[in-house]
This record gives sequence, C-alpha cells and structure tokens, in this order.
Amino acid sequence: MAVLTSLAILLALGSWQVSRGRDKARMLVADARQAAAPPLDLTDAGPHTALAQRQRVTLRGRFLADRQGLLDNQVHGGRVGYDVLTPLRITGSDRVFLVDRGWLPGGPRRSDIADWDTPSGEVTVVGRLGRPVDIPFVSGSAIEHFGPLWMVAEINTSALNAALGLDLHPMVVRLEAESAHGFLRDWPVVAMTPQRHYGYAVQWFGLAAAVLGVYLAAGRRRARELKTTGVTDANLSTK
Repeated sequence: MAVLTSLAILLALGSWQVSRGRDKARMLVADARQAAAPPLDLTDAGPHTALAQRQRVTLRGRFLADRQGLLDNQVHGGRVGYDVLTPLRITGSDRVFLVDRGWLPGGPRRSDIADWDTPSGEVTVVGRLGRPVDIPFVSGSAIEHFGPLWMVAEINTSALNAALGLDLHPMVVRLEAESAHGFLRDWPVVAMTPQRHYGYAVQWFGLAAAVLGVYLAAGRRRARELKTTGVTDANLSTK
C-alpha cells in the first residue's frame, strides 16, 4: 500500500510539472506574439477599450512627479533595490496609469534613496500592461513615506488611490527596455522556463520508476526465497 501511495504521489508531481511546463510554453508563445504586434495607443483609445495582460501599449501624457514612489525589495544581480513607480496622466484625459520605470539600487539604509530625473513636459512611453502581483503575507495597503516619496512592498492601486488622491487604472505599465525615461528593466516573462519544469518532471518520473523497480525486484527476490524454502521443506519431509 505504501508503494502504491508513493507511486501515485510521484506520478502526480511529474504530471503537474509537465502541465506547468506547457502553461509556461504557451505564455512564451503568447508573449512573443504580443511583442511582434504594434502597441495600442492608449492616448487615442477610449476608457472602455479591452486591455490584456502583457499587451504592448504606448501612452502620451505627463508624469506626476510629485506623487511618485517606490516598489521595495526588488533584487537584481544579488543586490537589493527598488522599482520607480511614477503615475502618468494621459494627454486630454483624466485617466492615470502607474508606470513602472525600472530598477535602481538601494543604499546601505532604506532611507538612502538615489536621485533620478523625471521629465516635466509631455512624454511618450511604450510598455507592457500587467496586473499587480499579490504577494502572500504582504499588505499592499502599508505605505511608508520618505520625504515626498512613498514606498510599498506590493502594488495595491486601491490603497494608492486613497493615499495619493488619484484614480489609477488597475493595470500597471512596465516600460519596455527601448522606451525612454526608464532605468534598469529586466523582467522575465516566466520565472522558470518550460525546460526546467520538464527536467523536474523527468526527475519525479525517474523516482517513480526507481520505486517501482525496487518493489518488483523485492518481489522477485521474495518469490525465489519462498520457492527455495518450499523445495527445502519438501526435501526434509521425504527423509
């Protein structure tokens, strides 16, 4: 019974890794398709235009430099820093999008925040739409302040709206690497590639095969022992 349970668990884990690998592969294909498509101009698009995750968009408007802040605990190359988050109001509209302009390194203390430039005039940026990530055990409503800047560990547009007096769109724009007015931008589409998932699947299936092999080998050895014992008992009974 224990062997059957172990086999079921190992096979289920392997199948789950295969499923995750296929999901990641589909995400990469969809992202490549999005990357090849021309960006949607949100300046001309109406407020009720359907928007999709990872969709390429272009925005023309003005950064609200007096209400920008930081996304804390962002790591690049083993160094902790933060992403610069600047609201952008679209030209000729009341719509405001939060723009993730990329990563800057942090200082020895959390209060050591680097200076950066934010254009005051009209700008045009190109980026990808994304929904804020819900991080377990982290509250996006906790907002710290460092002078005129705010800092959050998780983006919660509802909490930011209340704190900043804005009406942010629920999706965030991450600047593409080629777009101006940004910093270091290195955002992988998936954290783990399909190949790694398939590699883990092979390991789980290999363990299942090993368990089955050991079980079958033990069964054959037991059968030989019983056969030998039976022959010996028969010999003893004839004497």
